[in-house]
Amino acid sequence: MNRIKLIIFLTLLAPLKFFGQTAIEIAKTGIKSTVSIVALDNISQPLGFGSGFIIDDETIVTNVHVVEGCNSAYVLLNGQEKKYSVSGYVAIDKANDLVILKVSGLYGSALTLGSETFPEIGEKIYAVGNPKGLNGTFSEGIISGIRDLSTNQILQITAPISPGSSGGPVLNSAGHVVGIAFASFSAGQNLNFAIPVKCLLTLKSKITTLSLLTTIKTQPKKSTTTSVSPNIKEGVTVRNIDPCFGCGPTMVFFSIKNNLPYAVSDIRILILVYDATGTVVDYNEKTYFESRYSSGDEKGIRPFLARSIDFDSHDESAPQVILKTGYKVKARVLDFKIIEE
Repeated sequence: MNRIKLIIFLTLLAPLKFFGQTAIEIAKTGIKSTVSIVALDNISQPLGFGSGFIIDDETIVTNVHVVEGCNSAYVLLNGQEKKYSVSGYVAIDKANDLVILKVSGLYGSALTLGSETFPEIGEKIYAVGNPKGLNGTFSEGIISGIRDLSTNQILQITAPISPGSSGGPVLNSAGHVVGIAFASFSAGQNLNFAIPVKCLLTLKSKITTLSLLTTIKTQPKKSTTTSVSPNIKEGVTVRNIDPCFGCGPTMVFFSIKNNLPYAVSDIRILILVYDATGTVVDYNEKTYFESRYSSGDEKGIRPFLARSIDFDSHDESAPQVILKTGYKVKARVLDFKIIEE
């Protein structure tokens, strides 16, 4: 009798194991198949970071806004330092912020795409991304809503999406892709959004010949405040850039402004110095770990710059010559951390 009960019990468990996976199993699969994407400008300097995931040999998916306006891009697998060059894109859907990229020599485990049916509100999901560009992060949440945008419906989820995780997969309890992360923290805590996988299924059926990344132009900013902004980095800006080439070791004075309704920290800034021909002749990249910026804060920064060339020349006229020959200094925000309170 006990043996019969045991057989019945194991039979009931079998379908659960077949259709569902543990969070550990989903994490292993999801992180292994999720990649970091680094977009570069025309002088091979980073424009920004994003995430993507493998759907086939040499084929990944990400958001359009991750690579728009870039000159080139490369991909990193988690735990590896090898850079895989992005050859271009083979399908694009600007309305839904999706693009399928071709990546030379990239072979890995492809994630299984879910069905066109929307997940249920309350259904458990998992988000995978690379907010720091290298390390895979895995978070759990639920589907908290289905929201209407002007062109489509999107998934609202509680699993956090950090800056740099745009383009990462959102998985269900079977480890299948149900969405693609694209925006977060637009109006409050736990407001994170994903594009439903049905948009990707449609796009995948339209794969065509290879096109260059340079044809993906930056889209003009919309004036409406009802849409979800896909690029949260625009909320933290560098202002009032003022190079001081004669201040001993060259320094650049600037301020960082937090325009977001949330406190931020760990802001990583890239400073670039261009000569009159537009060539980068010096740079400095630094993360300000100790600084906390509350909403609306603006603080002045004075970092050292001299690194690859010596601006502090013994020739006293050198700083004036540098200024006269048209040297320019630019700075951009690469990443930051939102402080949840």
